[in-house]
Amino acid sequence: MPRLRLFAVLLLALTVCACASVPKPPKSQIAFIDSRIFDEELTDALTAGLPEVTVETDASVTLGHIPERMDKWLYAVREADNPVVARPTQEPLVRSIGLVALLQAIATGTYEFLRESMTYYPARNYQATVLYDKPTGRVERVVFTAVASKTATPTPKP
Repeated sequence: MPRLRLFAVLLLALTVCACASVPKPPKSQIAFIDSRIFDEELTDALTAGLPEVTVETDASVTLGHIPERMDKWLYAVREADNPVVARPTQEPLVRSIGLVALLQAIATGTYEFLRESMTYYPARNYQATVLYDKPTGRVERVVFTAVASKTATPTPKP
């Protein structure tokens, strides 16, 4: 009887261990979708300290129409005094869109949201480059690149 009990306990322990899942590593390439799922994936990638994270966008994202969800991420980068630049994919020209992002964020109430939410906090350690097609203005991707720590800002744990 004791052997049967020991066998049952070991079998139960093995079953429980087999059910435990290994967490997925953060992604260095993320597809933009206007969902909290995107926020979670980008938060995980930036919190992990990846040197570069690329966000691929669809045809609806243009310089004239950056979705509010993406704008919040760009604003978080800008709020940390890190550069947010727009650059055509075919030409080396670089221009700052920090003021545009700031005005749009204020107009949509993003400023208050960012002050209350820690979701976007990891973006403070990155700069962002918005790569777009010059003839159409279509945003092809946004690349978040880690910047050297100014004062070693630690990422808070939830």
